[in-house]
Amino acid sequence: MKITTEKLKKSALKLNVIVEVEKVKDAYEKVLEEKVKTTTIEGFREGKAPKHMVEEKIGPSNLYGDVINFLLRTTYVQAVSEQRINPMSNPKIEIKEFDLEKEFSYSAEIATQPEVKVNPFKKELQKKLDEKNKKLKADNEEKIKKGEEIKVDHAHLHVNDVLDVLIEKSEAEVADVLIEEEANRLVSQLLQQIKAIGLSLEDYLKAQQTTVEQLQENYKKSAENSLKAEFILAHLIKEQNIEVTEAEIDETFAAAGVSGVEERSKDPMERAYVKSILQKNKLITNLIDEIQGDHKHE
Repeated sequence: MKITTEKLKKSALKLNVIVEVEKVKDAYEKVLEEKVKTTTIEGFREGKAPKHMVEEKIGPSNLYGDVINFLLRTTYVQAVSEQRINPMSNPKIEIKEFDLEKEFSYSAEIATQPEVKVNPFKKELQKKLDEKNKKLKADNEEKIKKGEEIKVDHAHLHVNDVLDVLIEKSEAEVADVLIEEEANRLVSQLLQQIKAIGLSLEDYLKAQQTTVEQLQENYKKSAENSLKAEFILAHLIKEQNIEVTEAEIDETFAAAGVSGVEERSKDPMERAYVKSILQKNKLITNLIDEIQGDHKHE
């Protein structure tokens, strides 16, 4: 198998793979053998018909899709492993050539982790807090004039304030293929929600006074910002060495109070997920507390 890589714009990578003709033929035989096990031909028990009869019944061209999928499953994983690539998205596959008598070639566009540069941002956070305090002061003065009670005398930064500043002051070029994948996930989620309340997509678009194109564009922007935030936070967590103990993870599961939580708490993937959330919470809380000083938000 021949493998070459090509750097694309942003943090995308193109993997070019050429598979030997012998492996293509071998894949065809394996797929055909699997079909023999599930194909019924008159006069034979299921799985007992001669291979050539099964092939004739199905037709070689109808097997090609399964052969391509078999080759992609086996060779893509091997190629990524050999090139030591850590994909951040599903591959965007382009079949270049497929023929049982020729080499099988394809390319896979993959998103990799972008390089992140976080520029100084704390002054911008302080500026945002000052602006919020200025507005709150003006609102409170208006309340005093009206004889209303003042309940809050200091503004607070919130998670979105921090994320907005970090995105604005950082550099992280997320690959289009990853943004597209995340945007499609968000759109699918929206479609499920619309369906659940008995609306059609047309009714929803009409109610929102938007179009499918505008909806997709909005979700692409949302996906890009969301992904950027994730990469930036991961960078800062590593840089600032934000730690979370096993006891803290256990406490989070215990506080969830949902059925099956004990079983989930033993799953390494679930624990890793909870740990990442706690790390992000700690990082953002630390940043907010540092800027707010004596006026920490409880």
